[in-house]
Amino acid sequence: MPEELTLMTWPDYVAPENLAAFQRQAGTRIHLEIVPSAVEMVERVRQATSWPDVLCPPDYAVRQLCQEGLLRPLGFDQLPNLAHLDASFLLGRAHDPDGRYSVAKDWGTTGYLIRTDRVGGPAESWADFWRLASEHTGRVCVLDSPGEVIGAALKMRGCSYNSADPEELKQARQDLITLRSHLLAFDTDYKPHLASGEAWLALGWNGDAISLQRDGHPIRYVLPSEGSQIWEDDWAIAASTPRASAAHAFIDFMLRPEVAAIEAHHTGYATPNREDLALLPDEVRSDPSIYPPPAVRARLEPGLPLSPEGHRLRSQVWDEIRAG
Repeated sequence: MPEELTLMTWPDYVAPENLAAFQRQAGTRIHLEIVPSAVEMVERVRQATSWPDVLCPPDYAVRQLCQEGLLRPLGFDQLPNLAHLDASFLLGRAHDPDGRYSVAKDWGTTGYLIRTDRVGGPAESWADFWRLASEHTGRVCVLDSPGEVIGAALKMRGCSYNSADPEELKQARQDLITLRSHLLAFDTDYKPHLASGEAWLALGWNGDAISLQRDGHPIRYVLPSEGSQIWEDDWAIAASTPRASAAHAFIDFMLRPEVAAIEAHHTGYATPNREDLALLPDEVRSDPSIYPPPAVRARLEPGLPLSPEGHRLRSQVWDEIRAG
C-alpha cells in the first residue's frame, strides 16, 4: 500500500495537477483535509485525533503553532529547492526569522472585492467599504479572521494595522459594531457567496478576486488607499507526523520553479520563487493587484506579534464583535 500524506489547507488552494504529479512521481497518496479558517486550522492541529502531516498556515498561525511546539523544525538538507526562493523569503520574516519552521508558498494582500454589476460609486478606501456596506445591508461578507477585520478598522482611522492602543481599539470596536449590522456572514470561504450573487461586497484577498474573474464573475479588487496587510502563506510540517521524510519531499517538490509557477497561476497570488516568476506571463508579473508597485507596498504592513496585553485587548474586541 502506498504511503499517504495528509495535507491540511484551504478550499481550492493547491493546484490539482501538482498533487497528481507528486503522487505519480513519489508514489505517495495525498489526502486533503480542508479547513475554512486559520482559527480552525490551529485548533485541528492541537487535537491529537487530527494528525495532519503537511499544512499551509498563514504567517501569524505559523508563529502561534511554533510557540505551542506544534511544528517540526525543517531539515534544510532535505529541501534543496529552497535555493529557488528570493532571499527576502528565507530569512528575516517577522513570524519565522530564521526560516526554521516554515517555507513561503505565496504572498498577497488584504482588501475588498466588489461585484461591479451590483455595486456602483467610488470604491478606493476602507472608508468607502464601510459606506458601501451601509448601502447594501445583508450583502456583505467579512473574513472570519480577527487580524484582518480589526486591522481594516484600524487602518481606516489612520492607525497601525497591528495597533493594540486601548483608545484606537475602542474606536475600531465602534466602527466594527456599525459594520456588523450590515453583514451577511463572517466567512473565510466567501467566494461562493460572491459567485452566486448572494453577496455583493466582501473583505478578502487579491487572489480570490483573480480566481472569480477567471470564472467570468464581474469582480473588482480594491487595495485600500489608507493601506492594508501584506501576508504570507507557508508550507510547514506538523510536529506529530511520523512521515517527516515524505513531508519534506512534498514541500521540496512544490518548490520546483515549474511546479510553483502552476501553483501561482492556480491561486492568483504572488510567488516568492524568483525563478518561477520568470516563467509567468508578462501580464501577470505587471498586474498591480498581484505585485503592488513600491509606493503601494510602502503602505502595507505585515501582521506582527502582539504583546500579551495587546492580544487580550484585541481578542476582547473580536469576541464581542463575532458574538454580536
